[in-house]
Amino acid sequence: MDLRKVLFIGGDAKKLASVQIRCIDIAYRLGCDCILKVKSVDDIPRCYSLFVCVKSGIGRRDLHKLARKGKIIWDIIDVLPPTEAVALYLASTYRVQKDFSSYGRVELIPHHHCNFSSLPNSFENRRPGWIGNNEWRPHLAGLDYENFSVRNMTQADVVNSLRKIGIGLNFRGGGAWADSQHPAKLQYDFHVALNSGVKLINCLGFGTPSISADESAYREIGEDCTIFSEPSQCAQWVRELQINDALYGKLRKNCLLKSKRFHLDAIALEYKKLLQSL
Repeated sequence: MDLRKVLFIGGDAKKLASVQIRCIDIAYRLGCDCILKVKSVDDIPRCYSLFVCVKSGIGRRDLHKLARKGKIIWDIIDVLPPTEAVALYLASTYRVQKDFSSYGRVELIPHHHCNFSSLPNSFENRRPGWIGNNEWRPHLAGLDYENFSVRNMTQADVVNSLRKIGIGLNFRGGGAWADSQHPAKLQYDFHVALNSGVKLINCLGFGTPSISADESAYREIGEDCTIFSEPSQCAQWVRELQINDALYGKLRKNCLLKSKRFHLDAIALEYKKLLQSL
């Protein structure tokens, strides 16, 4: 496949960080065209014959129209993907690839981190911090930490926030009731199942040790780069990382070694190989 015939189609990048990561960043690196917030697939020129949809918002009827123009690749992020008109699915973790294998062909390409310069954070910075959508902000008892809401953040804003953090907190709200009969439990479990692990991936990119919920995505991405903990014990582990240079240094070293796997250049190469094979 000629990459000039590939079009990335995404939703609102200002509200959806994954559109910046999986759509704009990749398209730009590959030299492919990219459009956001498509009003009608009828407006898409016929010069394209392969479409990568990333939270595009395209409905079932328009999806079938688009499939008549060319092959559709659907990135599985946050919501159930369509079962029709899609030629190939993208998964960001092995778990997602396995869970959706019945849908058809599912290829695994993980997220990349946003530290394109590869310059790590300072060893001396031990300030804990959490970055995410505020509706998923966790309650971490006894802990003073930075809280950065990604809503309406630019990628530069995210990078600046990550530069201020020396200990990542990779939790999501709801951990306290994850094993209960809380009415939001299904939503919580669904997001855990589809977790791309991008919080930990960004920690790797900046050489930032972290404390994480024990989720399969984090185990897959870098279990030797983080400390797994219950939210109730997070404050205790933060204090340990703040005073234990040996532990902090070991995790930091592991993060930096593994970060190369998730650099944009490495991930873009995986996309290039896949797209050119179609």
